[in-house]
Amino acid sequence: MIRYFIFFFFIVFSCFGQEVSEINKVLEIPDTLTYKKEIRIYKKYQTTYNSVIFRMYDEGNNNWIVFIYYYSDKFKDITKINGITFPKEKIGKLKPKDAELIWLNLLITNIEFLPNMETIRYKFGKPKIDSDRGERGISKTEKHVLDGVGYKVYVRNEKNINNFSFDNPETYLKYYPTVDELISYNELLSVLEKEFSF
Repeated sequence: MIRYFIFFFFIVFSCFGQEVSEINKVLEIPDTLTYKKEIRIYKKYQTTYNSVIFRMYDEGNNNWIVFIYYYSDKFKDITKINGITFPKEKIGKLKPKDAELIWLNLLITNIEFLPNMETIRYKFGKPKIDSDRGERGISKTEKHVLDGVGYKVYVRNEKNINNFSFDNPETYLKYYPTVDELISYNELLSVLEKEFSF
């Protein structure tokens, strides 16, 4: 059963990887991260035909830009774009957001070093010695979340470049609250939710 799940998960994320290039083509952005400080997160709802793409980058001299794209997987087209700039001065009652501080808060979540969720699955569930038909072996009970949200992250901070994927981190963290990577995935999403409602 576990083998089938891992195979299914691998196929879903392989397709997701191919889809990232297709989405980039529609968004007219390169597959590679061209800015020295840039993050892209592709959020895919596994029960619908929709994706949301978050892109934040520094054009240079602390001139940060954020785009949130809403993409229809069914029609292979953009349905909405939110562009966010960071004014340096207060506008009316709106206080300026410190984009560089947001970037540092993202880096604190270890995005430069986080692995794919598949490589940490060995931490899910506690192994135990079991007896089956008189033979002893090691077994492990694992929780699997099949529906939900998958994420593919690409990040560049100067010379450090990383990409990783994960899914349903909030649910998995409830089951495995001591797994550091799950904590980091959730912290990353918390920063984005707080700052950009992503």
